[in-house]
Amino acid sequence: MRIPRVHIGAELVVGEEVLLDKSQSHYLKHVLRLKPGAALLLFDGLEAIDYQATLSIEGKQVRATINSALALQTESGLDCEIIQAMGRSDHMDWVIQKTTELGVNRIAIFNAERTQSPMKSTQLEKKLVHWRGVAISACEQSGRAIIPTLDFHPDLEQAIAASSSESGLLLDFNGAALTSALQPLPQSISILLGPEGGLTLPEIQIAKTAGFTSARLGPRVLRTETAATAALAIVQSAVGDLG
Repeated sequence: MRIPRVHIGAELVVGEEVLLDKSQSHYLKHVLRLKPGAALLLFDGLEAIDYQATLSIEGKQVRATINSALALQTESGLDCEIIQAMGRSDHMDWVIQKTTELGVNRIAIFNAERTQSPMKSTQLEKKLVHWRGVAISACEQSGRAIIPTLDFHPDLEQAIAASSSESGLLLDFNGAALTSALQPLPQSISILLGPEGGLTLPEIQIAKTAGFTSARLGPRVLRTETAATAALAIVQSAVGDLG
């Protein structure tokens, strides 16, 4: 059986013991039905390291004793950011989950002019906690150890201003083929996507003025969450990270 991986939001030290939280304890005891002495992998979300641990159960308390540290090679060699317009809740979860699995470093979400349900300030803290949970679960499943950063911006201009990538791609039906837009191959890149209704012409101009290159994925219309995943996979394949 595959060894379960668990994120611990604290410093992990070989030789020390970690107390697992209620939800993690329930999952390991009652869903996976692990017994004392079972093997676990722990990660802190900050370093490309898995910590090999052993499970112990005392009543309702579930602990893990850290035995050793193992350096990982699961992080992408491409520094990549997804700048995604706010869309439907299930679409956003899908984007975060799948791009995290692929190896994205940063996910920046913004309210676009055509966003159907813009993020409100009162919703933001709760939503960021939820999105981070989606990313953590994707890391646990995929073998990644570094959790991508997640940020929200009130509009496209602020999302672009916060980006640190050396190049940018704007997914646009009027752009060049994506593979040709990747010449020369970048070391860091931002991929910008609109909401379900697409970006407006003023937003497209903002992106182009900021240096984003228009690129199309192909002749078919993809959902925004599908486009994010497909574009990231194509870019990673081009630079040799996939395949």
